[in-house]
Amino acid sequence: MLIHGFPVEILLFFTLLIWALYSLIYISSPKNKVNLWAGICGFLLSIGVLKEYIYYSGFFTDMHVSLFGVGYPLNELLNSILTAVLYYIAMPCVMIFSFYFCHLEKNHPRLFRVAAVAVFIPVILFCIVYPWSQTRGIPKANPSAFVVVSLYNLLYGVLATVPILITLIKERNTPFFRQRRLVSVIALLPLWYWLITLFFFHLMRWESLYKLWQWNAVILLCLFIYYVRHLFREGIWGMRLNREYFDWSGERPVPDDNVRYFSHMLKNELAKISECSRIIREQDIPEGSPELDIMDRSVRHIEDFIKKSRKYSSDIVLTYTEADVEELFRKTVKENIPRWNGEVKIQTGQQPCRLYCDRTHMEEVLENLVLNAVDAMGDSGTLTLSYDMPSRTIALVTVGDTGCGIAGDKMEQIFRPYYTGYSDSRHMGLGLSYCQNVIKAHNGYIRVKSSTEGPERGTRFILCIPQEKNRRGKRGRHGKKDKSADR
Repeated sequence: MLIHGFPVEILLFFTLLIWALYSLIYISSPKNKVNLWAGICGFLLSIGVLKEYIYYSGFFTDMHVSLFGVGYPLNELLNSILTAVLYYIAMPCVMIFSFYFCHLEKNHPRLFRVAAVAVFIPVILFCIVYPWSQTRGIPKANPSAFVVVSLYNLLYGVLATVPILITLIKERNTPFFRQRRLVSVIALLPLWYWLITLFFFHLMRWESLYKLWQWNAVILLCLFIYYVRHLFREGIWGMRLNREYFDWSGERPVPDDNVRYFSHMLKNELAKISECSRIIREQDIPEGSPELDIMDRSVRHIEDFIKKSRKYSSDIVLTYTEADVEELFRKTVKENIPRWNGEVKIQTGQQPCRLYCDRTHMEEVLENLVLNAVDAMGDSGTLTLSYDMPSRTIALVTVGDTGCGIAGDKMEQIFRPYYTGYSDSRHMGLGLSYCQNVIKAHNGYIRVKSSTEGPERGTRFILCIPQEKNRRGKRGRHGKKDKSADR
């Protein structure tokens, strides 16, 4: 049992950890009042650890200060002031956090203004009745006063927590419920551990447990890891970080914001060329007709290139729906290769053919893969579209062909933007890069299996798409780790 407390070095680490966590929470969305007051509450609650560190490290030992004609040992005075801030002010700030979390300022603005002031009235009374310069000695010198202070903090904890839980229950079917739940865990778990171990244990006079509150350091360390983990997944507290993998050993062109600039410039110039072509055609000069046809085809090709570049390089935002996979397969085949002479196999087994995904983006992915497969096979061959769920949490969508296959030295390049293995102008090298980004946004990845010879000749693109996490209503951009290295 922790009776004497942690060493001062651990207390310092504890303090810095709290500051790091709640600083991240604040900068995740600085304009959000929930984030702002969560940050304020975190820093106020860190005072409990900070004052212990200052007191036991002996920084101000043997130093004295005089205030209003009264002399104080500086060590004792600082400890009392910080204890007063912790005991008196922290919980009213937690109440303000709860008000914003429950949208009180929007739903009942007048009540919010009154309550925001009322919760701080006890602070003034405490400062008058139990002076801030003597707060540190309250637990031992004035047990009845400590009972009042403890009940005040515990009551405020209940009053702040109950509305948050009620709000979560009411919002359990909303798209943002998961985010709200993550926020409440990080906010309430360390708060209640602190309230119980600091006040309830003292009220019960469990002296052997008085220093147990310092184990909040372990809880906060776990929450810090939990927070960072979610930063790279669906995001948390209004911020999400995306990992991007690139070939650092050489240059690799990727579509970025410059695409918008070049697209705008090219569209303006193409408009001029098209207008000049129209004027020349109106002059009815037969000798120039072939050249004008070439110009018009080039203009259309560049316009198509601009359209796809902007579409495939923009942020991918998903709207999840439940799609019938067999219907997706048949629609893709019917709309894209209605007159192809090869054989099409659709394999879905006996299981329900349901895929939780963004239907629009998934249709585009299947279109790209099917057209690539048919290009690789020519006029004949076998196109296989299959769906399988090896477990309830993962769906596998496979597009296979019996075409020429992909050479091993090209396998690592096929997902690079603007890379294409074709020499004709129809292929721009953006399709597979787009497909990979869409599947990454679904928290999945793409495996590629290909052979250029033998009975296994052909290529299979296997789309691995998580289902359990996607069903939680998450909307995302490029989500999970790029596992295309598995291909």
